[in-house]
Order: sequence, then structure tokens, then C-alpha cells
Amino acid sequence: MKKIAKLFGILVELEKYVFYFLYVKIKHINNDSVWLISERGTEARDNSYYLYRYIKKNHPEIAVKFVINKNSPDISKINSEDIVYLGSKQHYLLFLTSGYLISTHIMGASPNMSLFSRLDKHDLLKVHGKIIFIQHGIVQNKIDIEHNNFDLITSALKDECDFLKSLAKNKNSVKLLGLARYDHLKDRSNQKRQILFMPTFRKNNNFLSDQQFTKTQYYITIQNLLNNERLDAILRRNNLNLVFYPHYETQKRLYLFKTNSKNIIIASKEHYDVQSLLSESCLLITDYSSVHMDFAFMKKPIIYYQFDEKEFFSKHYKVGYYDYEKMGFGIKATTEKQVIELISSYAKNLFHNSARYLKRSERFFAFSDRKNCERTYKTIISNN
Repeated sequence: MKKIAKLFGILVELEKYVFYFLYVKIKHINNDSVWLISERGTEARDNSYYLYRYIKKNHPEIAVKFVINKNSPDISKINSEDIVYLGSKQHYLLFLTSGYLISTHIMGASPNMSLFSRLDKHDLLKVHGKIIFIQHGIVQNKIDIEHNNFDLITSALKDECDFLKSLAKNKNSVKLLGLARYDHLKDRSNQKRQILFMPTFRKNNNFLSDQQFTKTQYYITIQNLLNNERLDAILRRNNLNLVFYPHYETQKRLYLFKTNSKNIIIASKEHYDVQSLLSESCLLITDYSSVHMDFAFMKKPIIYYQFDEKEFFSKHYKVGYYDYEKMGFGIKATTEKQVIELISSYAKNLFHNSARYLKRSERFFAFSDRKNCERTYKTIISNN
């Protein structure tokens, strides 16, 4: 353990000097007018993309650039003159010299998210512009932001805003503004007879081999549901499809998931867009993913399949302010049988949501005016 700690210390020192060398070389360059926007660097379908669209339409005078991988399926959504290729020389240059670094992820606008996050935590990151974290979902559990030097963190809920202020290094950086993508999030479930199954990932699974992964409770539970004969019968009888679209991290192992049902689609991120799936689906099944907030915003029914609650909140995330029993927008299930019963019940009732959960969603969100992009833009400008 001591050797590992020593090695880590050496790496941090090397990072510091390499970064300082780069900074000295280009610190005279000033790209104040440039807004460098990104998500994970592989997509354009989240809050950053919708903020980018808003700026292009309403403020064409802004020099906005979008960081994206050359092979991204979303690259055609970005104007060619605005593209900055992930990890390119241009990316490094603009990251160090742009006036604004805007991302849905912590250090997401950086050429190397892991490297620059570590540098930031050690107060070694010296960028020219303001660092703006517009999030990729509503925070409900504890996240590690107490060391990051953000100039602005956006929030969509009063409770979330207060919680983030308790975690943030700079309390005044947290602002109640709404999520940019909610400006375009509308219920289109009348267009398709579709259920969305969207579980989040488990951190520990990232370090497992495929063979080890297929022996986890997580994998086995999902596989069992995807191959449940009664579920298949319910889907066929009601002319429904179920789309299984797991979290970004689990998408890397999508090839391991199989189903015998013709009414179940195992959906890849390359061919399916999350925003469209959320809009078009009439019922969401998730575990702890914050996408349930998006579904609640549209006032549609939700099932929480929380088969490993104790383990999740001890090994994956620490419990935050959000209480599923008191604040949740749907019924919690812990067994496969309960999930199937709930799906059957919702199908019989034409996926009508209960008054209880409708009232919760109406009270929950700070904004429903679809002016989240406008508020975010004005706040960024006012902090100049």
C-alpha cells in the first residue's frame, strides 16, 4: 500500500510539471470569447447539446465550440465549424485558453477527464476560463465535488440546490436554474406502445471480467427479467415493446445481455437516443437512475426495481437527501414477481398515473416554463 501511495505521489508531481509546462507555453493566448462545451466527449444528446442549440439559435454572435469524438454517432448534430475533436491539439489549446468551459460532467470539457480532475483536486489546474458544471441529471445521492473549483453549478430543484451547496467547495457557485434538456422534454408516448427499462450501473462491476460480471446479482436479475415468460406474454397480449437501455457504463457490456422475446429490444447507445426513448415510452422501470426525474417531469408512471438497495447505498453511492418512500414518483418493487404484477396492472389501466404521484411531480420541480437554457445562458453572462 505504501508503494502504491508513493507511486501515486510521483504521478501527481509529474502531472503538475507537465501541465505547468503546457500552461507556460500558451498562457499568453487569450480565447476569452470562446465557449467550449462538451458532454462525455462521445455524445451530443444531453444538457450541453441543448444549451449549444439554444446559443446557436438565439446568440449566433457567441463563438461556441463543441467537443466530440470523430466516431460519435451524434457528430452530424453539431455544425462542422463548431466541432473540436476530443483529445486533439485544438482541444488542449482551447481547454487552457477559452473563456468558458461548460460540461455536463466534472471536467468533461477537458482533453483527459481523469487527469484534469485529479489536478483540480490538488489545486494544480490553471485554466484561463470559468469552469461551469451544468450536470447530466438531477443529483439525488452524494457526489464528490468538494475539491473541484467550479464557477457555476446548475440545479433543478430547491432540495437539490441546498444539498449541492452543502457539498460544493464554493457554495455561491450553485444556482437554481433548471436542466437545459428539459426545455425539449415532452411526452410523446402516444406515438409508440413502449416500456423503457433503464437501470443504472454498479461501480464495482467495472473492474470485473465478463465471466465475473455474468455471475453478479445485477446481471442475473436483469437477465431473468428480460427472459421472464409472463412478461413476454403481457407484452404480446398488449402489443407492447420493452426497450432495455442500460446506463452508459453498462452499455460497454451490452453484448452479454440476451432475450428470447421478440417484443424486447436490447438497445445500444449508437442506435437509440435517451431523450427520444424517455419521451416515447409510457412506463419507466429503473432502479436508482436519475432518469426517473425526467419521467416524473412528464408526469408518467414509474416502477423502481430496487433489488439490491442495501448493497447499492453501501458500495455504489452514499445516500443523499432523496428518499424514495417520501419523495418517489412510483411504486418500489424488490422482486421480479412484483415488477411483473405492476407492469400487468399498468397495462390494464392504460398506463394512467396515480393522483398521488402526479401531485408529487407538480410540487417537485422548480421550473416548468421551458426557459432553463435561457436562465443558464443569462447566469453565465452575468458572472462574467
